[in-house]
Amino acid sequence: MRPTHLLSLSIIALLISCNTQPASNSRQVQVTSYAPIEFAFPSDWNKNPEKHNFDLQCMSVDGQMNTGVFAFQKADLALDSSAANIFEDQITNLGSKRKNFERFEPRETFEDADKRLTTATYKGDLDNSRYCYRFTLVEFLDDTNKFAVVLQITTPGKWRASKPVFEAITKSARALPGRE
Repeated sequence: MRPTHLLSLSIIALLISCNTQPASNSRQVQVTSYAPIEFAFPSDWNKNPEKHNFDLQCMSVDGQMNTGVFAFQKADLALDSSAANIFEDQITNLGSKRKNFERFEPRETFEDADKRLTTATYKGDLDNSRYCYRFTLVEFLDDTNKFAVVLQITTPGKWRASKPVFEAITKSARALPGRE
């Protein structure tokens, strides 16, 4: 093969490798069934087809990470209730069903141009296993009629690898028009 052909093939291979995104960066969009809110999940995650209590539930292909979303409309809340009350109720409810339920990381709040995310992370025991439970209240600054409480679960041994994936999912939340 002539040196110019070899150089051309090398450049083509380099261009192809630069334009190809790894599968881990590929995303799929899923929408809650109530008070439509969109979330972007890794492309290899699966939507849970089984009956469950969430408005949307997706999990990693290996089953080591799980994200469940409860979507709410403020019109459905009692007059003296708020998104913060619902968030606290969700944490209390799950905590009452776990042993050794304790705060794992401090609460964090993240705000960008269109949403505020409040996150609380706990550890707790269920049966003979220990899990990390990451709760996130998603409030939309430009659509105060709806909000979501997201529950993300993994094991403590997978926490370090799971946390950035969980953060990307909750930061991707976007309120969609409809069902007002």
